[in-house]
Amino acid sequence: MRDVGDQGPEEAPAEPALRLPADEEIDRWVRAYLRHAPLSLTLREVNRLIAVEAVGQGRGPVLDVGCGDGFWWTLREAAGREVYGIDVSAREIAQAQTRIRATLTDVSRARPFPDVEFSEIIGNCSLEHVRDIDAALRNLRHSAAPGARLLMFVPTPSWAYQGHVQSWLLAHAPRLAMTVAGALNGFFQHWHLYDAKVWVRLLAQNGWRVRAVHGLGSARSELMFRLFLPPAFGSFLLKQLTGFYPSRLGRWLPDALLAPAARLMRWAIADPLVPADSPTAYEYLLVAEAAELPAELPAELSVEL
Repeated sequence: MRDVGDQGPEEAPAEPALRLPADEEIDRWVRAYLRHAPLSLTLREVNRLIAVEAVGQGRGPVLDVGCGDGFWWTLREAAGREVYGIDVSAREIAQAQTRIRATLTDVSRARPFPDVEFSEIIGNCSLEHVRDIDAALRNLRHSAAPGARLLMFVPTPSWAYQGHVQSWLLAHAPRLAMTVAGALNGFFQHWHLYDAKVWVRLLAQNGWRVRAVHGLGSARSELMFRLFLPPAFGSFLLKQLTGFYPSRLGRWLPDALLAPAARLMRWAIADPLVPADSPTAYEYLLVAEAAELPAELPAELSVEL
């Protein structure tokens, strides 16, 4: 966990101790995701599931921002909570509606589910894709119940420079390393790549007080992610055409045939949470709570762009 820095005169309450899920639960997630998504995405998603469970589950209605097909919620124990989701993809929302209460919404343009106040909001690597991030964070703050919590996963600014090849290029051919990183970030449509301290200030100016920042990623998980990333691109393109990853065919395979891949995944995510400033951290998990919403600038003081 990282020091969240100076956010004002109030002291943030202590964050509860982290409790990792049971091994049996993680094994179940790994097998389910191997039957749903490519290995690189399986690594990332299972790591995020572990992180969310480690920081504890809230109560009351929960909003998943960028919910995709809603598959996440077939694996999490909702404990009777009402689960809502939004996304900008009509195809993804059509699938999500079979699992949760989901609707097509651009969070930078409208408040999601205006009749509902959410006690927990989760941004699973979605908000870095929203161009107008201030509008999105403000709309989410308006959607939050008093004392609500925001769990936000975002990539670190250096995620695309990790791995042995990129590390070597950065040391010997930095222009080429930056070109590769730019291509990766362009492919994934990342508008916002900031250090944790910048995210803390950005959230604060939109009514969110950060209580803790955790890092996700280890040398093992990064090695496996990079190794299986090339075939994952092919799976992603096939999903754009068919609506599903080809990994879905794995649902017909018995657990015994998936066991080697499952063991590989467990080996890779043996250290799911690391300090936010760790050189192996590819992602932040920011844990924030709803705070007083700062007043917006008067129209005559706003800068016209």
